[in-house]
Amino acid sequence: MRILLVGASGFVGGHLAPRLVEAGHDLICAVRASSDYTPPEGATRIELDLSRQLEPDALPAVDAVLHFAQANVRFPEGARELDRVNAASVVELLDHARETGATRFVYASSASVYGFGDDPFAEEAPLAGNDFYAATKIAAEKLVGAYDELLTTAILRLVVPYGPGQAGRMVPAVANRVASGEPVTLNDGGRPRMNPLYVDDLARVVLGVLELDRSAVLNVAGDEAVSIKELAETIGRVVGREPQFENGSAAAPGDLVASTTRLHELFDLRPLVPLEEGLRRTLAAS
Repeated sequence: MRILLVGASGFVGGHLAPRLVEAGHDLICAVRASSDYTPPEGATRIELDLSRQLEPDALPAVDAVLHFAQANVRFPEGARELDRVNAASVVELLDHARETGATRFVYASSASVYGFGDDPFAEEAPLAGNDFYAATKIAAEKLVGAYDELLTTAILRLVVPYGPGQAGRMVPAVANRVASGEPVTLNDGGRPRMNPLYVDDLARVVLGVLELDRSAVLNVAGDEAVSIKELAETIGRVVGREPQFENGSAAAPGDLVASTTRLHELFDLRPLVPLEEGLRRTLAAS
């Protein structure tokens, strides 16, 4: 397929792009003009700024659009950019896909749409996330769903993807603290628990989604649920250093563990990269 990968210079997009090329797809990588990103051999680069209204003439005709862009800003200062990148641009790209004859649209959402709870979230669970970021993701999911009769769509609710080259997220932040001997703050005993997924396994999911003959909403997560404390202890074993902890004062609202039953019913993914092995690869690369 001819694929437009939006957000190719990001953490997930950067790992996904070469896998798409290896799979034989004709890949167009969309990144901001300020990015020094070089696409993998066999792919082409175009410049696209999702924080501004998109010009249809600047977008190529493709068979599939993959929206993996993220806004690296905070609420409330970055509210408008969050809305533009996470939701408003989705409408523009969906309509471009429809108008130019594309057949597929894949949207990278987040398990934050569920909020927090005590039990693993299945895809049918109510979307109770109420922070601004989650609200933009929920809005985008509804927009993508509205195009189900026009395109084969996939909504991927990611849970803590991690791997080499990641920065500014939970896993590298905890790893940096453990490696440097700084204490890791534990709220409510180390909650929330989450089930992280190694980025190579995430790429395998996306390749599988491109072969589906129907629209789908999928939790994309690992099989091992861990608390912040357990994550730090696993990192400690990898780096050979006992993690230090300090008690925080915040009360955790619950856990963010997503059920992977539907994921494994659709795709033959097991065995996934075990958490300790994924962390070993991640830290060796850095």
